[in-house]
Amino acid sequence: MTISSGESKDKTNEYSWSTLQDRLRASVVSICISFPIPFDTEINSMSYATGFVVDADQGIILSNRHVMGPGPSSHKATFFDNQELFLQPTYYDPEHDFSFFRYDPAELKGIEPKAIRLAPEKAHSGLEIRVVGNNGNEKMSVHQGELSQLDRNAPVYNRNSNGSYNDINTFYYQASTTSEGGSSGSPVVDIAGDAVAIKAGGNRAASNYMMPLQPVKYAFDYIRRGEIPPRGTLQVVFRHITHVQAEKLGLEAAAAASEGACVDESTGVLIVHKVVPNGPADGVLQVGDIIIAVNSAAVPGFPELFGIVDAEIGRSISMRVFRKGQFITVHAMVQDLYEIMPTRTLNLGNCYLHDFSFQEAASGSASVTGVKISMDWNGMFPSYEIDQRKVIHAINFQPTPNLNAMIQVLRGIHRDQPLVLKVKDFRDPRDEAMFVTYFPQVIPPILMYTRSTATGFWAVEPVCGLLGAPEPKLGPELSGAYSQLTTNTDDSFASRIQQCMVCIETRPVCPANGQYTTRRSGTGLVVDPHRGLVLCSARLLPNPTSNISATFGAIQVNLTLAYMHPLYPVVFVKYDPAQLTAIIPDLGLFKPDNRLCVGDPVTLLAGTNSRLKQCAATVSGRQILTTTVCEYCLDQVYINTERIILSPTPDPMEYNIGVICVDDQVRGVLLSLPECLHSTYTIKYVGLDIGLILPALSQLRASDIVPNSVRVLDVEFSRLSLATARAFGVSAHRLQDILHSAPEARSIFKVCRILHIRPTDMVSLEIGDIVLQVDRRNVEHIDDIACFDCDLVQLTIIRQGRELDLSIPTTPFRGANTNHIVYWAGMYFQQPYHTVLQQATRPVSNVYVFTFTDGSPIAMESFHRRMFVSEISKHTIHTLDDVVRVAKLVRDPNLVEFNKRVASNEKMISGIIPGRDVVIRIVMLNGEDVLKSFRTNDQYFPAWQLRRGPRIDDNWVLEEF
Repeated sequence: MTISSGESKDKTNEYSWSTLQDRLRASVVSICISFPIPFDTEINSMSYATGFVVDADQGIILSNRHVMGPGPSSHKATFFDNQELFLQPTYYDPEHDFSFFRYDPAELKGIEPKAIRLAPEKAHSGLEIRVVGNNGNEKMSVHQGELSQLDRNAPVYNRNSNGSYNDINTFYYQASTTSEGGSSGSPVVDIAGDAVAIKAGGNRAASNYMMPLQPVKYAFDYIRRGEIPPRGTLQVVFRHITHVQAEKLGLEAAAAASEGACVDESTGVLIVHKVVPNGPADGVLQVGDIIIAVNSAAVPGFPELFGIVDAEIGRSISMRVFRKGQFITVHAMVQDLYEIMPTRTLNLGNCYLHDFSFQEAASGSASVTGVKISMDWNGMFPSYEIDQRKVIHAINFQPTPNLNAMIQVLRGIHRDQPLVLKVKDFRDPRDEAMFVTYFPQVIPPILMYTRSTATGFWAVEPVCGLLGAPEPKLGPELSGAYSQLTTNTDDSFASRIQQCMVCIETRPVCPANGQYTTRRSGTGLVVDPHRGLVLCSARLLPNPTSNISATFGAIQVNLTLAYMHPLYPVVFVKYDPAQLTAIIPDLGLFKPDNRLCVGDPVTLLAGTNSRLKQCAATVSGRQILTTTVCEYCLDQVYINTERIILSPTPDPMEYNIGVICVDDQVRGVLLSLPECLHSTYTIKYVGLDIGLILPALSQLRASDIVPNSVRVLDVEFSRLSLATARAFGVSAHRLQDILHSAPEARSIFKVCRILHIRPTDMVSLEIGDIVLQVDRRNVEHIDDIACFDCDLVQLTIIRQGRELDLSIPTTPFRGANTNHIVYWAGMYFQQPYHTVLQQATRPVSNVYVFTFTDGSPIAMESFHRRMFVSEISKHTIHTLDDVVRVAKLVRDPNLVEFNKRVASNEKMISGIIPGRDVVIRIVMLNGEDVLKSFRTNDQYFPAWQLRRGPRIDDNWVLEEF
């Protein structure tokens, strides 16, 4: 960097800091940012920042690159008088942290912003400045400071991140101010109100980083003329070092001066920090090379170097460098930087894929080739193999150097074929893997997003023909090999159990029932091979929208969700037995005459169909299972269930499902409990008597319709010792009667919690009630009062020392087997399930929103998750069909026209920014009414619904609307 003479310091006192806000008020805007989908260095999110007008006639606003983002986005500017305008994302720099937006000045009423002049030449050390922005989203926050260091290297904000954005190849200014989040993009002004830098970031030590305006002004001149500024690259990351540091590397000042370096007029030199493999400078420059001159011109800093590089795109440049004690001249071809900027992204089953970018390649020293996995929401790829640092280099052994190549490969694959992927970690070239995955049965729409270089908007279009190749036919040898699935001659009971164990994998389509879209795998147990029924734990399948597949030996088949038990962590899934030629043994499950008791010896069998673990255990206890409600996700809770405790205690990480056996008979199952990210469960698994599961299995065997007949009392019971029961008023006669009918009974059951508030005129149980009999039969076990199949139940209870006979209505257990999901405006609508109804003070409709997508229109308005919807744009909402009807009514009429204009590369698009203004009335779980407005965005959040029929063979069907 050349040394400033300081002559640009203020020489007049015609301006005052006290008038600065009045002068800049109309020119600084708050920007609400929505990144609807993950792309390149950014994830889907929503935040606030700042921008300022630099051309009032054309409506050009300057802000940061990380404010605009490299991918699809939506930005709303709020001027000081609260006028809101949606912005056009005109241009972002491929490397540096600045971008330009546009608005239509004709749409702004009553105010006339004045352009803030860009004055990079006025920056000098010691300059008193003000940062004028929206600190913490508070408009017009002014923070004072003083420029100090002017030649620091670009800050590295995320050293350990998965390729997050960091600026490169430019100087940064440093100043101590108190501005924080929301002030990104703020003008850094002198007392005259001229911008000398733009706020870019900061750290916790109150140091803020300001980007110099030299590269901004260079690009601004082109943008004002409606042109794209030329940007060249060598795919090299340079750093600035001082002359003292250069001398330590062997470069003496006199020798550098003799080669043409500006030693006396500069603060240091540029050194090669990284060379991207296979780039223009690979094999030409080396890490540690010190740049003396380019094309015979001295380059003491970044502006001088890249002034030459940007002017020589497509041509070779000569560079005089100092390497290992010698001065040498090398030549490299300058590449167009825009060629290695991704401008398209493919949404494949909510997995976002795009060309690997130079930004991320430079952060990891990887070659700019392959297809980056930006985000995999629905588990398209195994979570243990894939994260945001992975790049796909081949599919089914065919190279995928870019997105176009990948699409061609996918067009030649049938959706039922396996996908063999080769991936690499761009931060660690040694981390290379190959794995197999399968395409889900049901996925959201496959869409391609393409950026218009003229407007900055993204056009969206459906992609047809992917994974649509003819289904491959198995050769006779392969088909014969598949038919030999089980040739096990061992007919022992343990061998039969092992043959019934299958590997199951689940991949949810969308969030539902308090569960997000985590891909899971584990073991299931075939309990009826004639009907194709498989038992698994709810931890393996907590989300009813899951795509389910099972592996039988060498065959993978798709399954449907048959039944999610509302009371126990038990799920039944179903396959088509006709798909298998192998014989799977029938375990012949039946209800035993008596339950397992404390002290009974048992055998636990657990594992997979390729590995079985068998161990002896003892029933060491029977305890009421109680799981607490997670306030974050409101997933299903399990209460009023007696679990079997085994000793020694099984390892919860090892057992997904186990079979508890006595004398070669199945007496129970061991199941892992579902967990969420915020789970505080200390119990990781639960043992259940087989008799609890058999009623549901019998219904599934007898009918093709999903069972829906479980009714409950909507209270939670706890054990009460017989001695304590005397104090509550239970007579000695009653206690003797209980002991006579159930000698092993050592306790009775008391209401400890009311789960659902009933109308005051309805007879119901109260806290403290002790239940003695159900329909004149003694309550011996918690199972006797856990669930019912009738609308009204006769109970004999003790209340406040008095024995009463009451007729108590039961409540249908709703929502465990969800069959309808609606996605609109980024929100996931479903029918409220039982846990929600228990927590809701005022469930005003049958429409519940569990969550919404980050970066969606609803997220921009700071909405709460977990809410009931009662009204949308003055339309009353009672059911999910009402949501679909209203969503069709408020569909954006300009969307098709907008996409046409974007695809035609019009320079300025005004007046038809996608979206409709909508007012929504919601009721929170605590009963609070909230009325909010937001603008829909059908461009990035197309509406669809998932429906599932009433039969156990029915799969989910996705319908766009």
